[in-house]
Amino acid sequence: MIKSEEKQDITLAQYLVKLVKRWKLIVICIVLLGVAAYIGSRLMTPIYQSTALVQITIHSNINQSDYNSLLASDQLVETEAELAVSDPVLREVASHYPGLSIEQLSKEVTTTPKTNTQLFAIYVQDPSPTRAAAIANDIAATLIKQQTQLTQQGNVQAQQQMQQDLQQTQQQIDAISAQIATLQAGQGNTARINSLKAQRDSLQQHYSLVQAAQAQLELTQAQNGSFLRITQPAQPALLPVQPNKLLNTGIGLFTGLLLGILLALLFEQLDTHVRTPEALTQQLGLPVLATILQAEPKEDVINPTGRNANVEPYRILRTNIGFLAIDRPLRTLIVTSASPRDGKSVVAANLAIFMARAGKNILLIDADLRRPRQHDQFGLPAQTMGFSNAILAFSMPSYANASAYQPHPLPSSIPDVTRTPSLDPFIHATDIPNLCVMPSGPLPPNPPELLDSKALLHLLTALASSGAEVVVFDAPPLLGLSDASILASKIDGTLVVVDITRANKGHLKQLKATLEQAGANALGCVVNRQRRSRDNAIYSYYYAAQEQTGSNSHSRKNGHNTTLVTPDIMKKPKTQPQQDFLDNTVKIESVHPMEVDMQSQSDVSDKNTVKTTSVYLQPETQTLTERLDGRKSG
Repeated sequence: MIKSEEKQDITLAQYLVKLVKRWKLIVICIVLLGVAAYIGSRLMTPIYQSTALVQITIHSNINQSDYNSLLASDQLVETEAELAVSDPVLREVASHYPGLSIEQLSKEVTTTPKTNTQLFAIYVQDPSPTRAAAIANDIAATLIKQQTQLTQQGNVQAQQQMQQDLQQTQQQIDAISAQIATLQAGQGNTARINSLKAQRDSLQQHYSLVQAAQAQLELTQAQNGSFLRITQPAQPALLPVQPNKLLNTGIGLFTGLLLGILLALLFEQLDTHVRTPEALTQQLGLPVLATILQAEPKEDVINPTGRNANVEPYRILRTNIGFLAIDRPLRTLIVTSASPRDGKSVVAANLAIFMARAGKNILLIDADLRRPRQHDQFGLPAQTMGFSNAILAFSMPSYANASAYQPHPLPSSIPDVTRTPSLDPFIHATDIPNLCVMPSGPLPPNPPELLDSKALLHLLTALASSGAEVVVFDAPPLLGLSDASILASKIDGTLVVVDITRANKGHLKQLKATLEQAGANALGCVVNRQRRSRDNAIYSYYYAAQEQTGSNSHSRKNGHNTTLVTPDIMKKPKTQPQQDFLDNTVKIESVHPMEVDMQSQSDVSDKNTVKTTSVYLQPETQTLTERLDGRKSG
């Protein structure tokens, strides 16, 4: 039974596995975006940048007033930097260049104050390096000119105000002096005279201060002139600043990496296919017991031999099942799949063949009562008595008591697997030593009722004493049908065949849940139709040597007229050595399968059949035929 596993958070290692799985997508995204960024950079118009440095100069003496002026100069730098890109400056500069608007110029010009200095930079970017340098110098010169004009206008206004103040003050002083002279001549009031003198002295003091300020203003204007000057004129740049091809390409590569990772994770979440045995194991929680490669057109699908690449995978499958049966013997084994056309019938037939090659008495039963395949694969007529006949036979009152079945001597050419008399009409020997086949028999209208009846339990009991060491059941698909679930609950072990080219996560989850609900003892899964690659070890071993030697033995082996000499080993089934006799010793005759309806075509492309011989050529009784829906004769 499949053990329930708690959900675990996706670890970093699992994310890495997903990314490695989609590495091609990630590489494509990186290359595409990197190349696109590089080509886009090459196609972009190059932009050149020129820089002009402007300094604010303040002449100061060592006094508190000048110190405050120095502290204010830091703010003045930021102010002048903003004024450099102001509308009056840019408008005048734009008028110097025909076709250049103030909006275009404002996008090309930026200014930046230099920290802890009295400098600020004027940056101009333009497709022409010469024009960029000219515009930067023009902006600096225009700013200086406008600021000089504003300063001069302020000084003129200040001087005019001071001169007007001096004139008014002098007139007041003259008027007061005349009053004082008149009062002194007439020997007037002394107190009045003293008051007028005090006013005159105050006006004279104010007059002196204004004269001093006027002189200081003239001196400052003479010393400073313009407090802005260009310390570094702009020069034409030799290399463009835009586009930066290296930076843009790096950004494109990094963006491609991120996009590739996101797309890889997204596709991994949206992708419902299971493409690797590792992912299959993760989905089902079952070990992969073998990986069967896709058969080439000239290869045998049934009973592969010689250099066929699937010989070793089937041996591995047989060996792994043997290891699983060490602690708990497996007398009955069911082979099923999630969906139709996964190749379960081929795997079941070849597993039975390879087990028989190992010297075990094997009985292969076609338990697919809806679309059986084994009668085609082993060259049996469609109406051959088989599994459905046996179940109905064991449901009759005469077979109700299993102890009534007593074996009787059989011909020595018949393997021990058929030495139960009640099973004789339904079991057919093959040319493969130790292997017998029980086909499906006529198709019943109610397969679940037959499989869930007590008659099937009686049949299984009879099979346990029939001499077959392992009974392999070819069952219908699990999903959508209850047949395989019913069988799996009664069989020792269940083997799941998965077509890796069609595996679906949703189907596998349903398959796992169905096996758990049925209480099946899931042994593992078989990866079927794995695509071939030269990196595959089996391909390299079987085909590389064949290609080098140019051997034509494989094509001869696949012919329908090949006949091999076989020793009489069926007379001693119990003393055969544990090896694959059929590879070089067993006579195999290809029998053309009978024509069947298209809906019941085999799930293999290459029809290979193994000749079978009925133990007893006993026709079906009328009673059995009436109780079953017979299949149309081929």
